[in-house]
Amino acid sequence: MSLTDKALLAEYYRRFGHKTFESLEDMVTSDQGFGLSTATPVQRAICRIVDNKPVGDLDTNPELAKALGLSADRLKKFAKDKRHAPRELIVLSGIRTGKSMLAAAIAIWSSQTIEMGHLRPGEIPRFSIVSINKDLANVVMGHMMGSILASPILTRLIFDQDAARKWLTNGKPGTDSIVLRNMDLNRPVEIKVVSGKRAGSSLVSRWSSGVVFDEAPRMCGQDAAVVNLDDSRKAVLGRLLPGAGLFMIGSPWAPMGPTYEMYTDSFGKPNRERIVLKAPGPILNPHWWTPERCERLKESDADAYTTDVLADFCDVEESLLGPYLDASTMDEMSLPYDDRLEYVCSIDPATRQNAFTLVIATRKGKKKMIVYCRQWQGTPLEPLSPAKVLQEIAVICSRYNLSWAITDQFAADAMVDLASQCGLELVIEEWTRKNKVPLFLELATQFQAGNVLIPPDHYLLKDLRLVKRRITQGGISIVFPQTSDKRHCDYAPAVARAVSKWIADMEIDVPRLGDVDYNEYLAKQFEEEEDRKFLEKQQTNWWEE
Repeated sequence: MSLTDKALLAEYYRRFGHKTFESLEDMVTSDQGFGLSTATPVQRAICRIVDNKPVGDLDTNPELAKALGLSADRLKKFAKDKRHAPRELIVLSGIRTGKSMLAAAIAIWSSQTIEMGHLRPGEIPRFSIVSINKDLANVVMGHMMGSILASPILTRLIFDQDAARKWLTNGKPGTDSIVLRNMDLNRPVEIKVVSGKRAGSSLVSRWSSGVVFDEAPRMCGQDAAVVNLDDSRKAVLGRLLPGAGLFMIGSPWAPMGPTYEMYTDSFGKPNRERIVLKAPGPILNPHWWTPERCERLKESDADAYTTDVLADFCDVEESLLGPYLDASTMDEMSLPYDDRLEYVCSIDPATRQNAFTLVIATRKGKKKMIVYCRQWQGTPLEPLSPAKVLQEIAVICSRYNLSWAITDQFAADAMVDLASQCGLELVIEEWTRKNKVPLFLELATQFQAGNVLIPPDHYLLKDLRLVKRRITQGGISIVFPQTSDKRHCDYAPAVARAVSKWIADMEIDVPRLGDVDYNEYLAKQFEEEEDRKFLEKQQTNWWEE
C-alpha cells in the first residue's frame, strides 16, 4: 500500500469510521450511495431483511403484507422478530422495479459485513453474480460499478480503481470482476460475474460472501439440464461465510423449475432458512408503472402484463390464436381478384401425411385478409406429386396476377426447380425457432387487434385454433400439435408468412418535429425499443454462453 493510500485510508477512518454506511438501507437511499431516495416500503423491507434487522415501522404496511403473503396480524409478529437474515431470499417482481440495483447494493454490503477473520492469508472470498446469460449478469455489475464510481465513500472500497473505470469506457464493461476492501479487516473480497458449469463447479473454488441468481425463475432444475440451479445452490450453500446468503431475483415465468417450487413451498411462510417476496410492478416502482402504462401493456400483451407487471406465473401452454378466430372469420370462403389491391401467396409444402397448403392474402388499410386457401394431402402409400400440385398453384396464382410464392427452406431446391417449370417463382424464407416465435407473436397481436380476416374453412380454422404458445424456462416456443388426421397445423405457417408481408409494409403516419404529439411519439418509440431488447434477452436459454 502506497503512502497516499495509507493517508486516504487513515482520513477515511477518521471521518467515516470502519462502516461505509449505517445500514444497507442507508446505502441504497443515500445520495452518497445508490441515491434511491424514493425507495418504497417493500424495497426498504428487503434491505432490512438482508441486513439482519427487523422491518420495524413497516409492520402495518399492507403492500409489505401482500408481498410476504402474510395477514396483518402475522406481519406485526414478523416485524417484531429479532431475526437472523435468511440463508435464501427470493424476490419475485415485475420488470423495471430495481431488483438488479438492490442485488448490486447487496453485493457491496456483503463485502463489508461477512465474517472472515478465520480465513488464512491469501484466501479471498467471492461474491458471485449469476444469470441466464452474461449480458444480464453484467446489468447487476454495471449498477454496482456506476454507483461505486459515483460515490466518494464507496470509491474508497476499491483496490484497483483503474480496472473499475474500464467498466464505463465507451459504455462497455472492461472486466467481469472487481476487488473491494473489507474496511474492518482490510482484506480483499472479489465480486465476479460467473458462468454456470456442470454440478455447480464454477461456484466451489472459493469461500462465498454471497451469490445473486438473476432471473432465477428461468433457470432449470437438475431434472431438466446438466447445468442447473439445483446443483449451483447446493454447491454454494456449504461454502457460505457467516453473514452471507443467496439472493434470487427475477420476474415470474413458467410455473416450473426450482424457483417456482421454492415459491410454492415457502411463500407466506418466512423463516430463517428462506423468505419469499412477490410484488407487482406498481408496488416496487410506481413512478414507472403508472396506471396508464399498465393498461397499455395489458391491452397490447396480456401475457407480458401477467409476468412483467402483476408478477404472476404464466400458464405453461395455451392456444395462441383461438380466442380471436370467431371474431376474425368472414362469411365468404374466398374473395375475387381486385386490380386495386396487391396480393401475396404463401405455401407450406408436404407430400405425405402433412398437408401441402396454400394461402393468398391482401391488405385493405389495416385489414389483412386471407382471400383464398386450399390444401392437398397425400398418404404414406399415395404421396402427393409436387409437380402436379405446383402446376395447380401456378394456375390459382395467375387468377390474382401473381407469378411468385413464398416458401420455407425445406426441400427448397427441388421445389424451386419444379415450380420454375410451371412459370412460378418460389421465394425462400428461412424457417427457424428464432424467427418463428416473433412472427407468431406478432400474428397473435394482429388477430387480437381485429386486423386479420380469414375464410370459414374448416381445416384453416382448426389449424389456427390448435397453435399453442408454450412457456418454458428457455423462453417461448410455438407448438404445432399433430391432429387425428396426421396434420401438424399445416395452414398456420403459410398464414403467418403471408400476413407478415403486410405487417412489414404497413404505412405509419409518423408525427413530425413541431407536432403536438411528437414528444409522445418519441417516448413511445423508446419504450417499445426497451421492451424489444428485454424480450430478446428473455428468449435466450440459460447458460447458453
